[in-house]
Amino acid sequence: MQTPSRLHRAHMDNRPHRPPLSDKQREREERIIFATQTLMASFPGDHFTIGKLAIALRMAPATIRRHFADIESILAEILFRHVLDIAKAMSKIPHDAPNRQALQRAAYMQATRTQWGGFTEPHQLLIGKRNILPDDLATPIEQQRQLIGEALAGEHADTAFTLLDAPHLQAHDIEAMLATHINQAAAAAGWASAHQAHATAAPQDATAPQAADPAAKPAQPPAAAQAAFKHHYKDWREARRQKSRIAQAARAGPA
Repeated sequence: MQTPSRLHRAHMDNRPHRPPLSDKQREREERIIFATQTLMASFPGDHFTIGKLAIALRMAPATIRRHFADIESILAEILFRHVLDIAKAMSKIPHDAPNRQALQRAAYMQATRTQWGGFTEPHQLLIGKRNILPDDLATPIEQQRQLIGEALAGEHADTAFTLLDAPHLQAHDIEAMLATHINQAAAAAGWASAHQAHATAAPQDATAPQAADPAAKPAQPPAAAQAAFKHHYKDWREARRQKSRIAQAARAGPA
């Protein structure tokens, strides 16, 4: 199997005594990164190549390739910078702060959303484009994202990401739904543990028939958590439908 050219590039870039970029080269590199970020976020359905990017930048393809081997390398740079920015924002929360995870989730939202509430360009790409990266580029991004998830909600990281990266959800809705999920998981774990203990308990007299004792069975998880989750989800769905109706009416304009 042939080694991708970006790995050859990475090997040479990491060689000792590599000369640093000049100010002009660094400025050009930042311009390439910013342009790729904006174009890929603005036209998510398009397939971008170095040639296509070169036309948009009015730059020779060879000039872009002096900095990046391919489009995937540029995207990986954008995403890795973004997850580091998120981690940096979350790290500003003091370790001894009360309710630290909730404050870190608020910092996550602030680092990933614009002042109008939508996702920033790099976060749009993190959500929608990171799955197109090859393993050698995706691995460090996913590792950093996993650390972020553990800081956000521990073992409930996947649920936290699902809620935090859902459009139109507000912070109070996210906190309520995440708390409901955590309570449900704790109740289910407690029920499973009690059920396991009940199922494996040794009878006092193995020779005597054991009578069924319904009162000794562990209780089922409470229904209140499930009802609360459904309530928040229903409100969120209704808000989305209302926003869609308003947007359709605005597009239609006066009859």
